Amino acid sequence: MAVRRRMKAAMLTGTALGAIALGSSAAQAGGFYLHEQSAYFQGTSMAGAAAGGPSLSSMFWNPATMTQWGLGFSNETSAAVIFTNSNITPINATSSTGANLVPFGASGDLGKDAFVPSSYYVYGINNMISVGLAMNVPFGLRTQPNPLWAGMFYSQESEVVTINFNPNIAFKLTDWFSVGVGVQAQWFKVKLDSAFPGSGSFPPFGPLLPNQLRIDGDSWDFGFTAGVTITPTAWTTIGLGYRSRIDQKIEGDIFRPSFVLPVGAALVGIPAAFVNFEATVPLPDIATLSIRQKVTESFTLLGTVEWTNWSRLGTVPVTVTSTPIVPPGIPPALAFGWRDGWLVSGGLEYQWTPTFAVRGGIGWEQSPITDATRATRLPDNDRFWLSAGATYNWNERLSFDLGYTHLFVDDAPINLVPGNPSFNPALGTFIGTANGQVDIISVALRYRWLPPPAPPLITKG
Repeated sequence: MAVRRRMKAAMLTGTALGAIALGSSAAQAGGFYLHEQSAYFQGTSMAGAAAGGPSLSSMFWNPATMTQWGLGFSNETSAAVIFTNSNITPINATSSTGANLVPFGASGDLGKDAFVPSSYYVYGINNMISVGLAMNVPFGLRTQPNPLWAGMFYSQESEVVTINFNPNIAFKLTDWFSVGVGVQAQWFKVKLDSAFPGSGSFPPFGPLLPNQLRIDGDSWDFGFTAGVTITPTAWTTIGLGYRSRIDQKIEGDIFRPSFVLPVGAALVGIPAAFVNFEATVPLPDIATLSIRQKVTESFTLLGTVEWTNWSRLGTVPVTVTSTPIVPPGIPPALAFGWRDGWLVSGGLEYQWTPTFAVRGGIGWEQSPITDATRATRLPDNDRFWLSAGATYNWNERLSFDLGYTHLFVDDAPINLVPGNPSFNPALGTFIGTANGQVDIISVALRYRWLPPPAPPLITKG
């Protein structure tokens, strides 16, 4: 009964952390995929993440790693705090009528600090079978520029939030080969705001307080995870993990404010519209290949190559379901035109004492957004990772992880002109430059609740 109460308490803790994530997202990731699922691997720039090791969080990338934790129940709770600073400076911005929008100024700091929690639970049933549960926030985005700025007709607040529940099972088929599979149940929410031309307050203020076009929807959908680990020697582990694509079939509503439309020399008033819509957002599948190579009793090398199938995110049609006639100004589609993303990283871990280990890592991440497709909602670009971390083993059961990463993000030109998939002549043009940097601090607590069962007592005679 005591064991059952402890397991229940651990599960409730993880659920509470997941609830906190509903208000937490970030604009620092490649696309809006959040790597910050582990304080341990944060310290290596995610090097070795799919090959396992001391941290349960490896199951996010590869469920087969659960067999490395042996018998009994263990759990790990991790939290990352992401500090972002990002700004878009306009160079040339005009409305559809040709009015100069540059005097409205820069975006201000549009990146918002975020809290990203994750929780992991593993139970080794016997020497061959382990089951587990991961709860994560795998995708997230929040950008919020100044309400009035030169690019307001293309974007104001943008938010994407996910919560992912991932039960898994893993089998140790031989001493050197394990496999794992799991199910993903994912909740997805999106909210996109932008100023709408011709709306808002007019004289005596002029068109300085435009109202917002708002798109708001959510959905539940499902996918799977799978992976293998190969241990050719006692000092080498290779892991390959896969997280499937999920097509989020969102439903929601679009509010388009009232506005005036020039018709010849006259201005015609168009009433506000509120419609229901459906759209399928194709989230990417992700494959991660990692290695964990011990060099000496104290030194371990780690490496990762990760591919994210962002090229699935091309143009997302928006279907109005509440009326057969689509009101003017309702967007027919959301355009992205992204390419695949890549992360390559390497790291080193040193076991300083039996209770204390330090690690570090570097990485390079290719953004799915190029100069030809970049827009103001997510001015993402390639970045360089520099990370450090440590683990302190309080005793045989309790461990603490700390990880830190600084992301050096390349300056990013934005050209919302003909040729960019996000360009809309009704919104005018926008040319500018985005710059930013990111700092991430992650902490984790890991606990082994049940000791391995004692070997059977063998007596003679």
